[in-house]
Amino acid sequence: MVSSFHGLELGKRGLSVGQASISTTGQNIANVNTKGYSRQQVNSSASPSLDVWTSQGANTGQLGTGVNLDSITRVRDRFLDQQFRDHSETLGQWQAKQTTLDRLETIVNEPSDSGLNNAMDGLKNAWQDLANEPDSLSAQAVVKERAQGFIEVAQSMNKSMDNLNSELVQQSQQTVEEANAYLKQIADLNKSIVRDGNQSNDLKDKRDALVEELSTLVSIKVDEKSNGSYSISLASNNQPLVSGEEVSEIDDKTGAEGNGVYGGKLAGLSESMAIAKDYQTDLNKVVADFASANSLSATGGKDQALFIGNAAEFKLSELKVNYAADPLKQPAGTGKTSEAAQSDFRKLVSQLGAQSQAAVNSVSNHGAALQATENRRQSVTGVSLDEEMANLIKFQHSYNAAARLVSMTDQMLDTIINRMAAR
Repeated sequence: MVSSFHGLELGKRGLSVGQASISTTGQNIANVNTKGYSRQQVNSSASPSLDVWTSQGANTGQLGTGVNLDSITRVRDRFLDQQFRDHSETLGQWQAKQTTLDRLETIVNEPSDSGLNNAMDGLKNAWQDLANEPDSLSAQAVVKERAQGFIEVAQSMNKSMDNLNSELVQQSQQTVEEANAYLKQIADLNKSIVRDGNQSNDLKDKRDALVEELSTLVSIKVDEKSNGSYSISLASNNQPLVSGEEVSEIDDKTGAEGNGVYGGKLAGLSESMAIAKDYQTDLNKVVADFASANSLSATGGKDQALFIGNAAEFKLSELKVNYAADPLKQPAGTGKTSEAAQSDFRKLVSQLGAQSQAAVNSVSNHGAALQATENRRQSVTGVSLDEEMANLIKFQHSYNAAARLVSMTDQMLDTIINRMAAR
Protein backbone atom coordinates (compact mmCIF):
# COMPACT_ATOMS: atom_id res chain seq x y z
CA MET A 1 0.00 0.00 0.00
CA VAL A 2 1.25 3.47 -0.86
CA SER A 3 1.99 5.72 2.12
CA SER A 4 -0.47 8.51 2.79
CA PHE A 5 2.49 10.88 2.80
CA HIS A 6 3.54 9.86 -0.73
CA GLY A 7 1.86 12.90 -2.22
CA LEU A 8 3.79 15.25 0.07
CA GLU A 9 7.14 13.78 -0.97
CA LEU A 10 6.17 13.89 -4.63
CA GLY A 11 5.07 17.50 -4.34
CA LYS A 12 8.18 18.45 -2.36
CA ARG A 13 10.41 17.14 -5.14
CA GLY A 14 8.41 19.06 -7.73
CA LEU A 15 8.78 22.22 -5.65
CA SER A 16 12.53 21.67 -5.34
CA VAL A 17 13.05 21.28 -9.09
CA GLY A 18 10.68 24.14 -9.87
CA GLN A 19 12.47 26.46 -7.46
CA ALA A 20 15.88 25.50 -8.86
CA SER A 21 14.62 26.08 -12.40
CA ILE A 22 13.23 29.51 -11.51
CA SER A 23 16.46 30.50 -9.70
CA THR A 24 18.62 29.30 -12.60
CA THR A 25 16.48 31.22 -15.07
CA GLY A 26 16.88 34.32 -12.90
CA GLN A 27 20.66 33.77 -12.90
CA ASN A 28 20.63 33.63 -16.70
CA ILE A 29 18.56 36.80 -16.98
CA ALA A 30 20.81 38.65 -14.52
CA ASN A 31 23.91 37.75 -16.55
CA VAL A 32 22.53 38.40 -20.02
CA ASN A 33 25.22 41.07 -20.59
CA THR A 34 28.04 39.41 -18.65
CA LYS A 35 30.99 38.69 -20.93
CA GLY A 36 32.03 35.05 -20.86
CA TYR A 37 28.88 33.86 -19.07
CA SER A 38 27.47 30.53 -20.23
CA ARG A 39 23.75 29.89 -20.10
CA GLN A 40 22.88 27.38 -17.37
CA GLN A 41 20.14 24.79 -17.31
CA VAL A 42 18.58 22.46 -14.76
CA ASN A 43 18.81 18.77 -15.60
CA SER A 44 16.17 16.58 -14.02
CA SER A 45 14.94 13.01 -14.34
CA ALA A 46 12.11 10.89 -13.02
CA SER A 47 12.90 9.53 -9.56
CA PRO A 48 12.87 5.74 -9.04
CA SER A 49 9.37 4.26 -9.02
CA LEU A 50 7.79 2.25 -6.19
CA ASP A 51 6.57 -1.30 -6.65
CA VAL A 52 2.93 -1.61 -5.64
CA TRP A 53 0.56 -4.59 -5.48
CA THR A 54 -2.18 -4.52 -8.03
CA SER A 55 -5.42 -6.40 -8.55
CA GLN A 56 -3.53 -8.77 -10.80
CA GLY A 57 -2.27 -10.66 -7.76
CA ALA A 58 1.43 -11.44 -7.62
CA ASN A 59 2.30 -9.06 -10.47
CA THR A 60 3.31 -5.65 -9.22
CA GLY A 61 2.83 -2.26 -10.75
CA GLN A 62 5.07 0.78 -10.49
CA LEU A 63 4.02 4.10 -9.07
CA GLY A 64 6.00 7.22 -9.88
CA THR A 65 7.64 9.15 -7.05
CA GLY A 66 8.18 12.45 -8.81
CA VAL A 67 11.30 14.12 -10.13
CA ASN A 68 14.97 14.29 -9.13
CA LEU A 69 17.22 17.34 -9.49
CA ASP A 70 20.27 15.81 -11.17
CA SER A 71 22.49 18.79 -11.94
CA ILE A 72 22.76 22.41 -12.99
CA THR A 73 25.14 22.61 -15.92
CA ARG A 74 26.46 25.10 -18.47
CA VAL A 75 25.33 24.88 -22.08
CA ARG A 76 28.52 24.65 -24.17
CA ASP A 77 29.56 23.24 -27.54
CA ARG A 78 33.14 21.93 -27.37
CA PHE A 79 33.47 21.83 -31.15
CA LEU A 80 32.58 25.52 -31.48
CA ASP A 81 34.85 26.37 -28.54
CA GLN A 82 37.81 24.75 -30.31
CA GLN A 83 36.91 26.47 -33.58
CA PHE A 84 36.83 29.80 -31.75
CA ARG A 85 40.25 29.14 -30.23
CA ASP A 86 41.68 28.15 -33.63
CA HIS A 87 40.43 31.33 -35.30
CA SER A 88 41.58 33.40 -32.34
CA GLU A 89 45.09 31.96 -32.59
CA THR A 90 45.34 32.68 -36.32
CA LEU A 91 43.94 36.19 -35.89
CA GLY A 92 46.42 36.93 -33.10
CA GLN A 93 49.29 35.82 -35.35
CA TRP A 94 48.21 38.03 -38.26
CA GLN A 95 47.45 41.02 -36.05
CA ALA A 96 51.02 40.96 -34.73
CA LYS A 97 52.37 40.86 -38.30
CA GLN A 98 50.03 43.60 -39.50
CA THR A 99 51.11 45.89 -36.65
CA THR A 100 54.77 45.35 -37.54
CA LEU A 101 54.21 45.95 -41.24
CA ASP A 102 52.30 49.13 -40.43
CA ARG A 103 55.26 50.30 -38.37
CA LEU A 104 57.64 49.51 -41.22
CA GLU A 105 55.50 51.48 -43.67
CA THR A 106 55.63 54.43 -41.29
CA ILE A 107 59.43 54.11 -41.03
CA VAL A 108 59.97 53.81 -44.79
CA ASN A 109 57.55 56.72 -45.32
CA GLU A 110 57.09 56.41 -49.07
CA PRO A 111 55.95 58.10 -51.17
CA SER A 112 56.99 61.25 -49.37
CA ASP A 113 58.82 64.56 -49.91
CA SER A 114 61.02 63.74 -46.92
CA GLY A 115 61.73 60.06 -47.63
CA LEU A 116 64.84 58.26 -48.77
CA ASN A 117 63.85 58.25 -52.44
CA ASN A 118 63.53 62.04 -52.40
CA ALA A 119 66.93 62.31 -50.65
CA MET A 120 68.55 60.16 -53.35
CA ASP A 121 66.93 62.24 -56.07
CA GLY A 122 68.18 65.37 -54.36
CA LEU A 123 71.77 64.15 -54.37
CA LYS A 124 71.52 63.06 -58.03
CA ASN A 125 70.15 66.48 -59.00
CA ALA A 126 72.94 68.21 -57.06
CA TRP A 127 75.54 66.21 -59.03
CA GLN A 128 73.84 67.25 -62.25
CA ASP A 129 73.85 70.92 -61.24
CA LEU A 130 77.56 70.64 -60.40
CA ALA A 131 78.23 69.03 -63.79
CA ASN A 132 76.52 71.98 -65.42
CA GLU A 133 78.45 74.52 -63.29
CA PRO A 134 81.72 72.84 -62.29
CA ASP A 135 83.27 76.09 -61.02
CA SER A 136 80.35 76.92 -58.71
CA LEU A 137 81.42 76.69 -55.07
CA SER A 138 77.81 76.74 -53.95
CA ALA A 139 77.01 73.77 -56.24
CA GLN A 140 79.92 71.87 -54.67
CA ALA A 141 78.62 72.66 -51.17
CA VAL A 142 75.10 71.56 -52.14
CA VAL A 143 76.43 68.13 -53.19
CA LYS A 144 77.91 67.57 -49.72
CA GLU A 145 74.80 68.93 -48.00
CA ARG A 146 72.55 66.66 -50.04
CA ALA A 147 74.87 63.73 -49.27
CA GLN A 148 74.58 64.53 -45.57
CA GLY A 149 70.79 64.76 -45.91
CA PHE A 150 70.72 61.36 -47.61
CA ILE A 151 72.75 59.85 -44.76
CA GLU A 152 70.57 61.41 -42.08
CA VAL A 153 67.36 60.06 -43.63
CA ALA A 154 68.86 56.58 -44.11
CA GLN A 155 70.33 56.47 -40.60
CA SER A 156 67.07 57.67 -39.09
CA MET A 157 65.24 54.83 -40.85
CA ASN A 158 67.88 52.35 -39.72
CA LYS A 159 67.67 53.53 -36.11
CA SER A 160 63.88 53.26 -36.18
CA MET A 161 64.23 49.69 -37.44
CA ASP A 162 66.68 48.96 -34.62
CA ASN A 163 64.12 50.28 -32.16
CA LEU A 164 61.38 48.21 -33.80
CA ASN A 165 63.47 45.05 -33.47
CA SER A 166 64.14 45.79 -29.80
CA GLU A 167 60.43 46.40 -29.19
CA LEU A 168 59.51 43.13 -30.88
CA VAL A 169 61.94 41.21 -28.67
CA GLN A 170 60.49 42.93 -25.61
CA GLN A 171 56.92 42.23 -26.75
CA SER A 172 57.78 38.59 -27.28
CA GLN A 173 59.20 38.30 -23.77
CA GLN A 174 56.15 40.05 -22.31
CA THR A 175 53.81 37.78 -24.27
CA VAL A 176 55.60 34.72 -22.89
CA GLU A 177 55.17 36.10 -19.36
CA GLU A 178 51.50 36.82 -20.05
CA ALA A 179 50.91 33.32 -21.40
CA ASN A 180 52.62 31.73 -18.38
CA ALA A 181 50.47 33.84 -16.06
CA TYR A 182 47.34 32.52 -17.80
CA LEU A 183 48.64 28.95 -17.43
CA LYS A 184 49.08 29.40 -13.68
CA GLN A 185 45.60 30.88 -13.28
CA ILE A 186 44.07 28.03 -15.27
CA ALA A 187 45.88 25.48 -13.08
CA ASP A 188 44.59 27.24 -9.95
CA LEU A 189 41.05 27.12 -11.31
CA ASN A 190 41.50 23.43 -12.13
CA LYS A 191 42.31 22.85 -8.47
CA SER A 192 39.26 24.83 -7.30
CA ILE A 193 36.92 23.08 -9.74
CA VAL A 194 38.07 19.62 -8.69
CA ARG A 195 37.76 20.61 -5.03
CA ASP A 196 34.35 22.25 -5.33
CA GLY A 197 32.88 19.69 -7.70
CA ASN A 198 32.63 19.16 -11.43
CA GLN A 199 29.59 21.46 -11.70
CA SER A 200 31.35 24.67 -10.58
CA ASN A 201 29.81 26.61 -13.42
CA ASP A 202 31.06 30.10 -12.57
CA LEU A 203 34.62 28.85 -12.06
CA LYS A 204 34.45 27.04 -15.39
CA ASP A 205 33.33 30.24 -17.10
CA LYS A 206 36.33 32.08 -15.64
CA ARG A 207 38.64 29.30 -16.76
CA ASP A 208 37.25 29.29 -20.30
CA ALA A 209 37.71 33.06 -20.50
CA LEU A 210 41.39 32.61 -19.58
CA VAL A 211 41.78 29.76 -22.09
CA GLU A 212 40.41 31.99 -24.84
CA GLU A 213 42.82 34.79 -23.90
CA LEU A 214 45.64 32.24 -23.95
CA SER A 215 44.56 31.01 -27.40
CA THR A 216 45.33 34.42 -28.92
CA LEU A 217 48.91 34.13 -27.69
CA VAL A 218 49.68 30.47 -28.52
CA SER A 219 48.00 27.66 -30.44
CA ILE A 220 46.62 25.15 -27.93
CA LYS A 221 44.62 21.95 -27.62
CA VAL A 222 42.24 21.55 -24.67
CA ASP A 223 41.08 18.28 -23.17
CA GLU A 224 38.56 18.15 -20.32
CA LYS A 225 39.00 15.33 -17.84
CA SER A 226 36.24 13.44 -16.05
CA ASN A 227 36.90 15.38 -12.83
CA GLY A 228 36.32 18.68 -14.65
CA SER A 229 39.97 19.78 -14.90
CA TYR A 230 41.60 20.86 -18.16
CA SER A 231 44.72 19.47 -19.76
CA ILE A 232 46.27 21.96 -22.18
CA SER A 233 49.05 21.31 -24.67
CA LEU A 234 50.64 23.07 -27.64
CA ALA A 235 48.84 22.24 -30.87
CA SER A 236 52.07 22.07 -32.87
CA ASN A 237 53.91 19.37 -30.93
CA ASN A 238 51.60 18.28 -28.08
CA GLN A 239 53.98 19.75 -25.52
CA PRO A 240 52.04 19.75 -22.21
CA LEU A 241 51.40 23.13 -20.64
CA VAL A 242 48.78 22.42 -17.98
CA SER A 243 47.85 19.05 -16.48
CA GLY A 244 45.53 19.44 -13.53
CA GLU A 245 47.42 21.62 -11.07
CA GLU A 246 50.79 21.15 -12.81
CA VAL A 247 52.17 23.87 -15.11
CA SER A 248 54.97 23.60 -17.66
CA GLU A 249 55.92 27.16 -18.49
CA ILE A 250 56.63 28.33 -22.02
CA ASP A 251 60.32 28.97 -22.66
CA ASP A 252 61.35 32.62 -22.73
CA LYS A 253 62.92 32.48 -26.17
CA THR A 254 62.90 34.96 -29.01
CA GLY A 255 63.36 34.64 -32.75
CA ALA A 256 61.74 32.47 -35.39
CA GLU A 257 63.39 29.26 -34.19
CA GLY A 258 62.31 29.82 -30.59
CA ASN A 259 58.70 30.88 -31.05
CA GLY A 260 57.74 29.21 -34.32
CA VAL A 261 56.27 26.21 -32.53
CA TYR A 262 53.99 28.29 -30.35
CA GLY A 263 51.63 29.79 -32.90
CA GLY A 264 49.34 32.72 -32.12
CA LYS A 265 50.72 36.13 -31.25
CA LEU A 266 54.08 34.62 -30.28
CA ALA A 267 54.49 33.17 -33.77
CA GLY A 268 53.36 36.48 -35.28
CA LEU A 269 55.98 38.36 -33.26
CA SER A 270 58.62 35.81 -34.25
CA GLU A 271 57.75 36.22 -37.93
CA SER A 272 57.67 40.00 -37.45
CA MET A 273 61.25 39.96 -36.16
CA ALA A 274 62.37 38.09 -39.27
CA ILE A 275 60.43 40.48 -41.53
CA ALA A 276 61.84 43.59 -39.84
CA LYS A 277 65.41 42.27 -40.02
CA ASP A 278 65.02 41.40 -43.70
CA TYR A 279 63.82 44.92 -44.53
CA GLN A 280 66.62 46.43 -42.49
CA THR A 281 69.13 44.29 -44.40
CA ASP A 282 67.57 45.37 -47.71
CA LEU A 283 67.69 49.02 -46.64
CA ASN A 284 71.38 48.74 -45.76
CA LYS A 285 72.09 47.17 -49.14
CA VAL A 286 70.24 49.93 -51.00
CA VAL A 287 72.16 52.62 -49.11
CA ALA A 288 75.49 50.82 -49.58
CA ASP A 289 74.85 50.45 -53.33
CA PHE A 290 73.82 54.08 -53.70
CA ALA A 291 76.80 55.34 -51.71
CA SER A 292 79.16 53.11 -53.72
CA ALA A 293 77.71 54.44 -56.97
CA ASN A 294 78.67 57.96 -55.78
CA SER A 295 82.08 56.67 -54.54
CA LEU A 296 82.65 55.12 -51.12
CA SER A 297 85.99 54.92 -49.33
CA ALA A 298 87.07 53.45 -46.01
CA THR A 299 89.29 56.43 -45.16
CA GLY A 300 88.18 59.49 -47.11
CA GLY A 301 90.48 62.44 -47.44
CA LYS A 302 90.96 65.25 -49.96
CA ASP A 303 90.33 64.36 -53.59
CA GLN A 304 88.84 61.01 -52.50
CA ALA A 305 85.38 59.50 -52.18
CA LEU A 306 82.35 61.53 -51.14
CA PHE A 307 81.26 58.88 -48.62
CA ILE A 308 83.32 57.29 -45.87
CA GLY A 309 82.39 53.75 -44.86
CA ASN A 310 83.41 50.12 -44.99
CA ALA A 311 82.14 48.77 -48.29
CA ALA A 312 83.11 45.19 -47.45
CA GLU A 313 81.28 45.08 -44.10
CA PHE A 314 78.90 47.95 -44.54
CA LYS A 315 77.26 49.48 -41.47
CA LEU A 316 74.78 52.24 -42.18
CA SER A 317 75.24 53.71 -38.71
CA GLU A 318 78.94 54.39 -39.53
CA LEU A 319 78.39 56.04 -42.94
CA LYS A 320 79.71 59.63 -43.12
CA VAL A 321 80.23 62.44 -45.62
CA ASN A 322 83.84 63.20 -46.54
CA TYR A 323 83.74 66.99 -46.31
CA ALA A 324 87.40 67.18 -47.33
CA ALA A 325 86.63 65.61 -50.69
CA ASP A 326 86.60 67.62 -53.89
CA PRO A 327 83.33 66.76 -55.68
CA LEU A 328 84.99 67.56 -59.02
CA LYS A 329 87.68 64.91 -58.47
CA GLN A 330 85.57 61.99 -57.38
CA PRO A 331 86.85 58.49 -58.14
CA ALA A 332 84.59 56.31 -60.26
CA GLY A 333 81.74 54.62 -58.41
CA THR A 334 81.70 50.87 -57.96
CA GLY A 335 78.98 48.26 -58.14
CA LYS A 336 75.45 49.28 -59.10
CA THR A 337 74.52 52.63 -60.57
CA SER A 338 72.52 55.09 -58.49
CA GLU A 339 69.52 54.42 -60.74
CA ALA A 340 69.75 50.68 -60.03
CA ALA A 341 69.95 51.36 -56.29
CA GLN A 342 66.90 53.59 -56.51
CA SER A 343 65.10 50.85 -58.47
CA ASP A 344 65.89 48.37 -55.68
CA PHE A 345 64.47 50.77 -53.12
CA ARG A 346 61.26 51.15 -55.12
CA LYS A 347 60.97 47.35 -55.19
CA LEU A 348 61.41 47.32 -51.42
CA VAL A 349 58.64 49.87 -51.02
CA SER A 350 56.32 47.97 -53.37
CA GLN A 351 56.98 44.67 -51.63
CA LEU A 352 56.31 46.23 -48.24
CA GLY A 353 53.06 47.72 -49.47
CA ALA A 354 51.93 44.38 -50.90
CA GLN A 355 52.80 42.50 -47.70
CA SER A 356 51.05 45.08 -45.59
CA GLN A 357 47.88 44.90 -47.69
CA ALA A 358 47.95 41.09 -47.55
CA ALA A 359 48.19 41.29 -43.76
CA VAL A 360 45.26 43.71 -43.60
CA ASN A 361 43.17 41.33 -45.73
CA SER A 362 44.14 38.34 -43.60
CA VAL A 363 43.24 40.14 -40.38
CA SER A 364 39.90 41.13 -41.88
CA ASN A 365 39.14 37.59 -43.14
CA HIS A 366 40.15 35.82 -39.94
CA GLY A 367 38.35 38.43 -37.87
CA ALA A 368 35.17 37.77 -39.84
CA ALA A 369 35.59 34.01 -39.39
CA LEU A 370 36.10 34.49 -35.65
CA GLN A 371 32.98 36.65 -35.39
CA ALA A 372 30.91 34.14 -37.38
CA THR A 373 32.04 31.36 -35.05
CA GLU A 374 31.26 33.50 -32.02
CA ASN A 375 27.76 34.20 -33.38
CA ARG A 376 27.15 30.47 -33.81
CA ARG A 377 28.52 29.81 -30.35
CA GLN A 378 26.33 32.49 -28.78
CA SER A 379 23.27 30.89 -30.35
CA VAL A 380 24.10 27.86 -28.19
CA THR A 381 25.66 29.22 -25.04
CA GLY A 382 24.36 32.79 -24.95
CA VAL A 383 21.33 34.00 -23.01
CA SER A 384 18.15 34.90 -24.92
CA LEU A 385 15.86 37.10 -22.87
CA ASP A 386 12.80 36.00 -24.84
CA GLU A 387 13.58 32.34 -24.22
CA GLU A 388 14.35 32.88 -20.55
CA MET A 389 11.13 34.82 -19.97
CA ALA A 390 9.14 32.02 -21.58
CA ASN A 391 10.97 29.51 -19.38
CA LEU A 392 10.26 31.61 -16.31
CA ILE A 393 6.52 31.46 -16.96
CA LYS A 394 6.69 27.71 -17.63
CA PHE A 395 8.65 27.00 -14.44
CA GLN A 396 6.35 29.25 -12.42
CA HIS A 397 3.34 27.24 -13.55
CA SER A 398 5.19 24.03 -12.71
CA TYR A 399 6.05 25.33 -9.26
CA ASN A 400 2.48 26.48 -8.64
CA ALA A 401 1.16 23.07 -9.71
CA ALA A 402 3.55 21.30 -7.32
CA ALA A 403 2.50 23.66 -4.54
CA ARG A 404 -1.14 22.88 -5.31
CA LEU A 405 -0.37 19.14 -5.03
CA VAL A 406 1.18 19.68 -1.60
CA SER A 407 -1.81 21.74 -0.49
CA MET A 408 -4.26 19.11 -1.72
CA THR A 409 -2.32 16.32 -0.02
CA ASP A 410 -2.30 18.33 3.18
CA GLN A 411 -6.10 18.60 3.05
CA MET A 412 -6.39 14.85 2.51
CA LEU A 413 -4.15 14.16 5.49
CA ASP A 414 -6.16 16.60 7.58
CA THR A 415 -9.29 14.60 6.75
CA ILE A 416 -7.63 11.32 7.71
CA ILE A 417 -5.89 12.50 10.85
CA ASN A 418 -8.35 14.96 12.31
CA ARG A 419 -11.83 14.34 10.96
CA MET A 420 -11.77 10.54 10.88
CA ALA A 421 -10.31 10.47 14.40
CA ALA A 422 -13.18 12.71 15.61
CA ARG A 423 -15.76 10.11 14.59
